This record gives sequence, C-alpha cells and structure tokens, in this order.
Amino acid sequence: MADLSLSPRSALAPFLHAGHHGAEGKAGVTLREVTACALAELTAFKGQKEALATVIVTSFGIALPAANKSASKDGVTFVSVGPGKWLVTGEGAAEHDLIARLEKATASLAAVVDQSDARALVEISGDKARAALAKGVMIDLDPSAFKLGSAATSFAVQFWITLWQTNDAPTYRLTVFRSMGRDLLHWLESSAAEYGYQVR
Repeated sequence: MADLSLSPRSALAPFLHAGHHGAEGKAGVTLREVTACALAELTAFKGQKEALATVIVTSFGIALPAANKSASKDGVTFVSVGPGKWLVTGEGAAEHDLIARLEKATASLAAVVDQSDARALVEISGDKARAALAKGVMIDLDPSAFKLGSAATSFAVQFWITLWQTNDAPTYRLTVFRSMGRDLLHWLESSAAEYGYQVR
C-alpha cells in the first residue's frame, strides 16, 4: 500500500536554494527563511487595550509596543501592526507554547489567532540589506528613521509586508501571507543580486 502520510513543509522550501547567488565576491546580503517559529495575531477587544497591556507585561515581561515599534524578550517578539493589534512571534523554547500562553494570559481581553502555518517569514541581513530593501519598500530605512525596534506594515512592489528590524547589523524580519511567499522571495533575490547574496 502506498504511503499517504503527509509531512509539514515550510512556505518557501520549494523555492530556496542554499549557496551564493548574484554578483561574485563577498555577499552583501544573507537571506534565511525562519521556520522554527510560532506566529499569532493578537487583537485587543474594545476598551481592553490598557488591561491587555498590563497582563502582557505580567506574563511576558514586555511592554506592548506602540505604533511602528516592536519589542522582544526571551524569544518572544510583539510587533505593532495596527491600532490595538500585534503580530507575536515565538522562537526557541517559546515556539512550542506561545499560542497557549497568549490565550491563557489574554482570555476575555483579546482575540488570539494562530498564524504559524498561514505566513512566510524571511530574515534579511548584511551590509547591503538596507539598500536591497529600499528598492521596493515605501518607507525611509535610513538608520536615523528606522532602527532596532522599528516596525512597519508597508506596500512592497505588489504586496503588503510587515517589516521590523532586529539588530544593528542590520537584520530585518519580513512576513507576508503564505500565498505571497514566493513573490516575496523573488523580490528579495532580485533586489539583492547586484550585491551578491547568500541563502542559508
């Protein structure tokens, strides 16, 4: 009998090809799909934003970030994506219980929607990462305007992305709905080609 068992596959697994691509020489950009990561959308119920902020500090030790900001601690990151709404990621030990922790902490205060299998998440880093992104995003990525802890939801080329900076290297995280993952990767690879890029 044929084996009909199914195995999980990341959003970009069929399209990523490890190694050096584009211009020869030192790679100015590194691309990596982030797979060992839980994602959730957290939306405060009407009139509950302040109470929600309190329980998030108590449960996660993180102050809910204001508009266009992100905040992280112990593998958990909150990214502001709209009024009273955050994208939450969990990595390492936090990956496995993020959704349960959020639901327990925010019961009656917010809606928690598991987005772990609904999105593609890519990390871009390197001394030319900012230049590559600037070709397609409609926001100012100059370090004076967009830095560690900055976040934005912006139109990029032909689709919407959520983008945040995770360190001063610089390193950025970008997420789109899973169905747009291939388009996101194609744009990033095209933008990074002139600098040479490494896929990990």
